[in-house]
Amino acid sequence: MHTEAIELTGDTYRDALTELGELAASRDYADDAYTDALLAREEEYPTGLDVPPTDFAVAIPHTDPDHVDEAAVLVGLPVSPISFRRMDDPDEAIAVELVVLLLVTDTDGYATFLGNLTTLFQDEEFARLTRERDGEGLCDLITDRCL
Repeated sequence: MHTEAIELTGDTYRDALTELGELAASRDYADDAYTDALLAREEEYPTGLDVPPTDFAVAIPHTDPDHVDEAAVLVGLPVSPISFRRMDDPDEAIAVELVVLLLVTDTDGYATFLGNLTTLFQDEEFARLTRERDGEGLCDLITDRCL
C-alpha cells in the first residue's frame, strides 16, 4: 500500500479534499471521478474526529472503492487547522490538524485497518508527529502499525 504526505494549502475542507483527490488521481491511485465522489461522500457522511487524550483533531475521508485503482493512504498536513463537520455530530464543526485520506480497493480488512488507525491516533508519538507536522514520520507509523 502506498503512503505519502503532502502539505495542504487550502483553507476549507473542500480545498483539502480536492488537493488530496487530485494527488490520488495524478498518482493513478484513483480515477478522474474520485474527487467528486470524495466531496459528495463528505457532505453526506462527515469525517472530522476529535482524538482524546492527545488534544488534536483528524479527518479520515474516503469514498467508494469503485473509484480506487491502487490502495493508498495520503496524509494531508494543513498549513493551519481546517474546519470539518464532526463525524459524531454533523451539525458541529471541528478544527482538523491532520487529514488521513484512505484509498481502499477492497473492503476486506478495512475495519481492522480503521481500528488500528484510530488506536494509533491516540498514541502520544503520533500526536507529537502531528504537532511537528512530520509527514514522513506519520507515514512510517501508519505503515508500521496499521498495514
